[in-house]
Amino acid sequence: MRKAVVLDKSGTIIDPCRVVYNIEGKKWLYHISTLKYVVEKGGVLVNLKGSIQDIIAGNVAKAKLKVSCCALKSYPPMDKSRLLDPVVLQGIRETYQKALTHCSSELGACVAVVFNPEGKITDVVGLGGELYPDVREAVRSMQEGGVDVYLATGNCKEMTLKCADLLNIPRRAAIFDASPEEKRELVRRLRGFYGSVVMVGNDINDLIAMREADVSVLVRRRGEFQKESLCSEVDYFVDSLIEVARIVSEIKPVDQSSLTSK
Repeated sequence: MRKAVVLDKSGTIIDPCRVVYNIEGKKWLYHISTLKYVVEKGGVLVNLKGSIQDIIAGNVAKAKLKVSCCALKSYPPMDKSRLLDPVVLQGIRETYQKALTHCSSELGACVAVVFNPEGKITDVVGLGGELYPDVREAVRSMQEGGVDVYLATGNCKEMTLKCADLLNIPRRAAIFDASPEEKRELVRRLRGFYGSVVMVGNDINDLIAMREADVSVLVRRRGEFQKESLCSEVDYFVDSLIEVARIVSEIKPVDQSSLTSK
């Protein structure tokens, strides 16, 4: 039976350019862990869905809010009309431009906002980035070996589909604005069709999808901090996607039908 690999995107296959604008402090933060920042603030990271050009122009009627990460026990009130606050809207415009230009993003840019427990927008988050140098070769190697490659990411539609196009991954095999639970659900569904499903990620938000997979791989980039709590939960801990391709090539798919017949 065939094998499938599900790739997280930001920090796993793209070198992210993260830009955060703190509205109250009027300060810029660069290259920080967005998830860690949101958890420490005790807020909710919310992706802005819809045409970014419409949003930065102040046309938010068709825009939608999608929770990406929540550090609270329950969601606060989240009203998209808060995007029209002049300070917030200007922050969105500037953050979008910085995400495109600060690291010269080849994939476009996504924008998100952070809501505090009272439902106020405290920060604007921009994400751009470029594919890590090893990604094209690794994905091509897996595809040539008969492996179906999927993308599952919390990033926006535009960046995700452009990434899929660059890697010759069918757009139907890329899910975007995905929560950790939606990543897990994708892995669960794929296990019904493939002999082996591998989940590849780089952070805590990928963990529940990794637990669902037949094989889990944690990728560490640029000698970033050792995630000891994650290492004990995954099957492999690697520094390159080339190593992922090798691991996948050595996996012997399990015929699920033969297991159920026993």
